Amino acid sequence: MRITEAIKHMCEQSGKGVVGASQALGKSRMYLSALISRGSYPRTDTLVQIAQACGYRVELVRDSERIELEAE
Repeated sequence: MRITEAIKHMCEQSGKGVVGASQALGKSRMYLSALISRGSYPRTDTLVQIAQACGYRVELVRDSERIELEAE
């Protein structure tokens, strides 16, 4: 799944939608809508914040090793 598709999916599955998730991040109502429509890729820390706002987490996985990324 592409990053922008994953962001849209997380927002929808959280029940917040892109507007609610944008507001949860302290951003303008159109922040995530614009990011998705432009096909922009957020910085890693921003992706982690978006995921957390939607109740998700970002992990790096290799075999049995898992590293959960945290927002700074």
